[in-house]
Amino acid sequence: LLGSPIQHSGEPVPERGGHDGPSEPSEPDDEARRRSRRARQVAAIVLLLLIGIRRDLVGSMALGDIAALAAIPVTWSAVRHQRRFSPLLLLGTLAGLTGLLLSWTVGPTFHINGGHQRAMVMSLLALPWATAAFVWGARHLGASRAAAALSAGTMLSALPLLVTNDNPWKFGIGVPMTLMVLALINHRGRPLQLLALAALAAVFMAHDARLLPAFLAIIAATVFWQATASWFRWRLPAPRRAAIIQALVLTVIGIGAITAVLAASASGSLGVDAQTRTLAQSRGESNFLLNARPELGAAWALAHHRPWGYGAGVLPRYEDIQVAKDGMAALGYDPSNGYVENFMFGNGFELHSALVNVWVAASLPGAALMLLIAGLTLLALLRDLGGLRITPWLFLAGMVVLQNILVGPWAVLPPYLPFVLGSWILLPSLRDLNHRRQAERAT
Repeated sequence: LLGSPIQHSGEPVPERGGHDGPSEPSEPDDEARRRSRRARQVAAIVLLLLIGIRRDLVGSMALGDIAALAAIPVTWSAVRHQRRFSPLLLLGTLAGLTGLLLSWTVGPTFHINGGHQRAMVMSLLALPWATAAFVWGARHLGASRAAAALSAGTMLSALPLLVTNDNPWKFGIGVPMTLMVLALINHRGRPLQLLALAALAAVFMAHDARLLPAFLAIIAATVFWQATASWFRWRLPAPRRAAIIQALVLTVIGIGAITAVLAASASGSLGVDAQTRTLAQSRGESNFLLNARPELGAAWALAHHRPWGYGAGVLPRYEDIQVAKDGMAALGYDPSNGYVENFMFGNGFELHSALVNVWVAASLPGAALMLLIAGLTLLALLRDLGGLRITPWLFLAGMVVLQNILVGPWAVLPPYLPFVLGSWILLPSLRDLNHRRQAERAT
């Protein structure tokens, strides 16, 4: 479904120009069209590379955000007739403007970090246009090659971690590298996909990662059972029913994979550091999720304390920090440590949840935007389950997005959102797939 250059709901993109030409074009015309097509493809690759780079260019604004906004005159043509793009554009713009307005009217008792303010507002305003750039790029490159270009940009952005971080694979390079590999081999056959998934999962396990091996195991198991169904020529039900059945199977596979990885982590198979964290989180007073992410207690307390949020770039007061600490202490976590005071609240609000971070910065429109993205991500994955060949890079990007919306920082999300939101726009609906299959059977 996401293989060749596509337009709107999966229709092939015409290579002809906008004017009517002769029925048998001359050779110079063909050469001119080929050059034009190659130029557009190169432009799409460069644009997606730039959008994937999250390094600050000027005024704490990321290069990817600036590129997405600067390319609006070009990429607008890919989404101007797309109804699916409208809610994303509306909420992204509203959230960005709300964050800016809140920070201007927050009152004299607060201080504002101008760099954080600009970075947050720009990332929210640029979000729909980064998605438009992915759709535009997919029209000229195909979705998988567009995904490879975008992930290559994200990987380039993470290369400085090779010098500054002790575990660069886990904290920056691993996910974009995996997405790029999966995108490049998307049409190379299932055996190669399974081999790549197994090898990449092993690399993540060797680098002290727990969740990514589980994600890759889920994808590998799904690819394997779909391959088995194809080999035995099982009759495929209607796309909507097939998607529901496969989603249930995927849920069971996911629970099993996550349980297996946690068990391996607790036994020490993934290293001493992973074992220590897993055992500590399993012995806490609350459930495993709250023990692993006590920041959720701080988020809940702050939501009760100030339901309308704070504003983009607004720094926490002593009062806000104490409210958050009380919320974490209610979970049995001791918040009097350097992590809470320096990382979470030392230079702004970092509550380790994109949903909460964007609510803090952009109030209810920001929270609504995150919930919309989560819903669209699930719908994109469900649509991709309408047949017997999933798109592995889309599923990995979708799981990374859902994870970080719930329990990951907002700063991680922007380069991965175009993968799933662009696919949501490009993929045909299950109803369209059903009609298409009925037409194929009728002929």
